[in-house]
Parts: sequence; structure tokens; C-alpha cells
Amino acid sequence: MRGRRGIVVLAVALLGLAPAAVRAATDTQGKTAVQQTIRGTNGPAFDQLALGPGLSYVTRDTAGAKAQDGRTGRRRSLLYFGQMTDFQLADEESPSRVEFLDFSSTPFTAAWRPHEALMPQVVDFAVRQMNLFADHSPLSRARMNFVLTTGDSADNQQRNETKWVVGLLEGGTVNPNSGVANPPPGCPSEGATAKYTGVQDYADYPTGPGNTAFYDPNTPQGQWSAWPKYPGLLDRSEQPFQAQGLKVPSYVAFGNHDGLAQGNQKATAGFESVAVGCAKPVGGGGIGGSAGAPAMPVPPDPERAYVSKPEYKALHRTGRQGDAHGFGFADPAELAASNGAAGYYAWSPSPGFRFVALDTVSEGGVAGPSADGNLDDPQFQWLRRELDKATQRDELVVLFGHHPVRSLTANVPDETPPACSSGGMHDPNPGCDLDPRNSQPIHLGPDLVTLLDRYPHVVAYVAGHTHENKITPFKRTAGGGWWGIETASEADWPQQNRLLEIFDNGDGTLSIFGTPLDHMAPTAVPAPGNAGAFSVQQMAALGRTIAFNDPQNGGGTGEGKPEDSAAELLVRDPRRTPGGAACQDRFAPRTSVSARGSRLSRRSVTVSGYALDTDCTPPAQAFRAGLRQVAQTYVAVGRRERGGCRFLTGHGWLSRRGSCAREIFLRARVAPYRRGAGSVWTLHRRRARLPRGTYFVLARSRDRGRILAPKPRRPLLYVRVR
Repeated sequence: MRGRRGIVVLAVALLGLAPAAVRAATDTQGKTAVQQTIRGTNGPAFDQLALGPGLSYVTRDTAGAKAQDGRTGRRRSLLYFGQMTDFQLADEESPSRVEFLDFSSTPFTAAWRPHEALMPQVVDFAVRQMNLFADHSPLSRARMNFVLTTGDSADNQQRNETKWVVGLLEGGTVNPNSGVANPPPGCPSEGATAKYTGVQDYADYPTGPGNTAFYDPNTPQGQWSAWPKYPGLLDRSEQPFQAQGLKVPSYVAFGNHDGLAQGNQKATAGFESVAVGCAKPVGGGGIGGSAGAPAMPVPPDPERAYVSKPEYKALHRTGRQGDAHGFGFADPAELAASNGAAGYYAWSPSPGFRFVALDTVSEGGVAGPSADGNLDDPQFQWLRRELDKATQRDELVVLFGHHPVRSLTANVPDETPPACSSGGMHDPNPGCDLDPRNSQPIHLGPDLVTLLDRYPHVVAYVAGHTHENKITPFKRTAGGGWWGIETASEADWPQQNRLLEIFDNGDGTLSIFGTPLDHMAPTAVPAPGNAGAFSVQQMAALGRTIAFNDPQNGGGTGEGKPEDSAAELLVRDPRRTPGGAACQDRFAPRTSVSARGSRLSRRSVTVSGYALDTDCTPPAQAFRAGLRQVAQTYVAVGRRERGGCRFLTGHGWLSRRGSCAREIFLRARVAPYRRGAGSVWTLHRRRARLPRGTYFVLARSRDRGRILAPKPRRPLLYVRVR
């Protein structure tokens, strides 16, 4: 579901591919949207694509943290990851889809897309492009830790769609076709299973040719008559192909299309009986989709059954990623209390970070409002506990889920469907209420904002659903803030993903860089003609160009403003540990004396050493920032005599004999140590008057927080003057 308007979406399909075709370089390969953009050429009715100038990063500091000069030279990368969202891989032959609602005269704009049969190829080439940036960030050369997928990976809660999703994430053979080889009487024969059967093939309609509601690449008609003719394109899209799979782990969040029929309704036994059957309702050209409307015969398939949440999670355990793409991190107590329904989890992918996957599906499944999301009360309370623990551990927190704050509007209790009647993975009503806990009060967007206001360690919430690049600042009442990051979908133009990298600026702020990433297929598409031998690469390229030309959700709908695409997002560093703005300076610097760098003679004194403050500003960051981390170092040079000690004075000679506990500390010169972290200090007196003997050196330092180290308990160095 796109925003509040769609109902069903996207597709599936692919084709075989010559290995050389996959390896061939394209004009988009290894390029981000900062290097170049893809845009239309203002052509005729069907526009072609071309390259344009790249985007510039827009610095945004409206979430309570201001940009400081010099941060580019001193920042260091903390974490680098990718985001992919809204594949909406659809079984376009499924009888439970409702393409007939998506005519130009209806308010529905996401029940059908002219490029939906090409989406598996598009996703594969999006994965391939993401892999090219796995070994190095475009900003810091850091290695990618993982990829988040923020929901609506499948389109219609079907088992076969979910399997295609896992196959594309993990790699291997993906067969986007559906339909059994030996259908029961009254259903299409075996030969039909290898071909496309759906609303985009006019020859499949029970009334024969003449329907012009959808783009048929075999014979474009009506409003599509100026579009290119590609005979055999849809049949080619049904053929198996080898998906590359991500090179890094991927972590999955539920979307409304993953957990609800058509992305907004609870899956019932009646819906499922239609889905696995062989009569597909059709519409368009005056046929309509009302009761009694004609239906085209399609090969049936039990794999079109709807998956429950436990089934969806189990399918993500079937691959090579041992943590089930994140679902293996689910809290055992939450799983037990929810009868296995809990679809949320948290884990720490790197020291100092906590990532929290939200399940924002409105499980009540009321058509219309449940296309948007919510958080039930058990999950909301679990989230509160997770934030408490992450704060105690001083971890930076990133939330991710499908619905952004502005789409958490579905005030529908989870108890709206009937309770489940079986204890197995697949209830007769797959959308039944499996969780015995009370879902109320249901929590919406304002509730989440109020909760996060209390937790400064939350720096971002990464989401999808809206099919639009959009970044929203959220300020906290006590200062600081966090960012809501929405990324455009694969399903619609501009078919982009996002690279995300979090930097420590060494000045009490963090920068979150978002870099849009187009998929790897070329901008050029094959000339009109027979598509029977098209490669996967050519299919993916066509998928993007057709998406741009989609009259409903094409060019100009999902790109967002420049500040919503490539952006540097400033946020306060909330950590109490070194580098954080909330750090409390508690420890004085440590000071040492260099024997090699110290020399005493009867006529001169040179004493040098090293000071290190390991409290609030890490030494390496302070050095890169040009900060004098150690504000001052004080040095005492003394000589023991009978009855006391004598100390070097500022004039270069020794004081009168007195108590050894009454040291004379002289101020040394302090500067950043240019070959490493910390500070170097030097005390120098060119005109000294020192008698022969053995001298000792004491040193102590004060940091920028005015914390002075205590006097050393014993000398740090002994030097002989001859």
C-alpha cells in the first residue's frame, strides 16, 4: 500500500541471464546519486531516461544540533549500513489481487503497476548495486555492516512471494512464476504454467481483445498505444534466473503488505480459497470488478496461501543467515507471551549501537485504515524497556520499521479479527488474532514521538511505506533531537535505496549521511521488438523506464526535495563516554616524563613529556580537531638535601632549602602531539644555575574541564647533573 491510497501492488517475474550480461558495465554501475542522477529526456508519450548532474549533500541542523566548522577533517565513521524498502514482489497471476480497482478514474493508484512483472529483476540489480558499496563507503571507505529492509517486501502476504524475497536477499535460483503443472479439472492446462497469465495480456481476457485498461506490451492499445511494443516480454518475465544475493547480512521489518492481504485486510479462509484457486477476476474497458464480473482462468497454486507472522519468520530461517534476518533476535519472553506472533526485535550490530526493529502492521486488518500502521501496547512497553536498557549501556539507538511517524495513524485494535482456532503455523484464517495479550491502548505517531522525547540516545528512525524520499527533524523538549528518514521504494519511481553512515564529529555532534543509490541496470533500454531473449539486465532497465512513465506514480512523485535525498543530518552526541556531549568530565589527565627528551646541565634545563586525557574527548579526535585537550602541565624539578629539598624556580636557580612537600611547579608549554594522540609538553630554562647532583622531576596536568591531577606520589624521573 502506498501511503493511504493504494491497495495492492507490484509484481514478480524474471528471466534467465547470460553471466556476461550481468558482468557488463553499465552507465550506473558503482555510482551514487551524488555522482550522477537519472532523469527523463522530455520525449514523446513514452519518455526515455538519461544521466544528469549529481546531487550535493544538504547539511541539515534543525534537530537541535548545529554544524561546527572543521568537522570534515576530524570526523570518524562509527557505523555504515544500507537501506532497501518496498520491493512489493507480486504474484501478478494471483486471483486474490484486485487490479481492476486501479483504473485512471478511481482513487486507487497502487493496485497495479505497468512494470510490476519486472520487479524481481529490478530488485536483483538493486542488490547488485548495493553489493558494489559493501566493501567501502563512498565517504569514508568503511566496510558495510548490514542492510535494513523496511517492509513491504512481498505484495500480498503470499507464501510464494515471501520465498522470492528471501531468495533475492540470499541469492540462488529465483523462479517468479506461479501455477501448478497438473491443475485440477476446469483449470488451465499444464502449458499455461510457463507463461504469464494476467491483466496485462489482452488475449487472456474472457471477452477477448479490446480491454485497454492495462499496458499489454504484446499489443499496446488505448492510452498505452504510444508505448513500445515488446512481444513476449511478460512470458519472458516468468522464467527463473540466478539472483546474486546481498554480500552482507540483511535485517527485515514487517510491512503492511507482508502481513495483510492486499496490504490492508485480515486474511480470511474465504480470501485464501480465492487466492489458491484458478479464477482471476478482471476489469477494465467497461468490464469492472463488481460481483459477477468475468474472470480469466489461471493455473492454481497452493503456494499462493497467505502466511501468518510465524510462517513469515520461519521462511526467513530457511536460508544461510543464521539469525533469520533478525527474527532470531526476538525476545523469548515476548515470543512466549504472544504465541510466536511478535515480529519485533533488537540487537547490537556493533559496540556502542542498538538497532530496534518495530512491527508497525495494523493487525486488526480493516480495509482502508489498516494500510497505515500502529504499535500495540505490549510492543510499546517492550520498546520502552529496550530504550531504558540501551540508555543504561550508553548505546546510540536507531529504530527501523515500515511506517514512518506520519503514517502511524491506524487506530484499529488487533482483536478485530477472530481468535485463532488452531495451534499450528497456518490457521484456516491466517489473519486471525494469534496474540492473546490485550493490544490496547493502540499507540500512534504522536505516542512514539512523546516516548522518544525522553531518550536522547535515539538518533534516527528509518522507515519506508510512503514511496518517497523524505527526512523530518524531531526536536526534543529538553534540547537535541532525532531524524525520521523515509526512503523511496523499489516498486515506484525513482526505484532508489539509501546508504547511511553515522560519523562522530569530535565536537559533541554526530552526522548521519544519507546517500541515494539507483539500481545497477543501464538507463538505455532495448529497442522495441521481440523480448524472448532479453537478459535480466535489460528487463531491469525496462522496469525503471516504465516506472518513470507510469502515469500515476512516475517521474516527479517519489524523488523528494533535494534536502530529502542526499543529506548530512546533525544530531547531538548523547553518549556519556568519550566524545559525547553528555559526557561528565570526571578524571584528570595522566602525565609522563620522557627520559630521552629531558636533559639537565649546570647551565640549562629541558624537561619534556606526554599528557593524555582519556575522559570526555578521545585523544585521537582531539588531535584531529586541533583541540588542546590538556589545558596545562605543571613541572617541578627538585634536589634532595639534608633537612629538605630545593626546587627550580622561574629564574633558573634553586630555591632555599625547605620542606619536600612544598614543591615549586612551573608551567610548561603544551601542544597537540602531532604523531599521535594526546599532548606533548616542554619546560625549558636556558639560563640555569644548578649545582652537581641528582635531581628528580614531578609533573601534573589540568584538562579543559579544570580538573587538576593530584601531586605524584613519587618522582617520575631522576636526572644526574655532572
